[in-house]
Amino acid sequence: MLKSILINQRNKKLLSIDIMLATNYKSIFLVLFFVLSSTFSKAQDVEFGFGAGVTNYTGDISPSYKLKNSRPAGEFFVRLNPTPALSVRFGAMLGIIRADETKSKEPFYQQRAAKFTGNIYEASARVEYNFRDYRAMSELNRLSPYIFLGGSVAHISINSNYFDNQPKALEFSLPVGVGIKYMLAHSYNLGFEFGARPTFTDAIDGMVQDGSNEEISSVGKFQMTNLFTKDMYYYTGISLSFTINRVICPTQFR
Repeated sequence: MLKSILINQRNKKLLSIDIMLATNYKSIFLVLFFVLSSTFSKAQDVEFGFGAGVTNYTGDISPSYKLKNSRPAGEFFVRLNPTPALSVRFGAMLGIIRADETKSKEPFYQQRAAKFTGNIYEASARVEYNFRDYRAMSELNRLSPYIFLGGSVAHISINSNYFDNQPKALEFSLPVGVGIKYMLAHSYNLGFEFGARPTFTDAIDGMVQDGSNEEISSVGKFQMTNLFTKDMYYYTGISLSFTINRVICPTQFR
């Protein structure tokens, strides 16, 4: 009886945390919307680009980042440059996601033997901060490191041998990462970046549990998932973009 009460209290606490995160997430999206709207009207340089790289995942099946889980991915994006330091990017990414613990050296994961594979379809918007004016047409300033933060929505469908094989609903995340931009020529830019996508769900890998007594007895304590952590996925890649210069007419001449 006491165990059931403790589990119910834990589930209520997790629910309240999820509600708080969702509220904060909506606030962040509203701030991003106003920033992006203002930036679009002021941007004089617009870039169109594409990239290729790999996706990865951390969660119940793979708690740490492992290179063997990397799978191919590609992206297309539009970047606005209102100032030398500030850029805003809208992008779409398609990638494969997977993890497999059947060959793990850990007894826990060997016993559970969970694995999954699937696809990610992501749309994102983010703000980038450039530490140097790499587009100044100077031989000494053709390269700049940058950081970024934004919001994304993704549809993730998986095939798992564990619990849930159904296509997932739209999942939200906060893309954050670092990268390097290099100006190849007047209108061409090369980029490299690494970004993480912290999500607000623990269901990307198909391992969904609520911690109830019925579930513990049917699945077994040894195979329970971690109810206190959320899944994450990552993108690492290189990109090439082409810049189009916009000429904005001054207000007094309109």
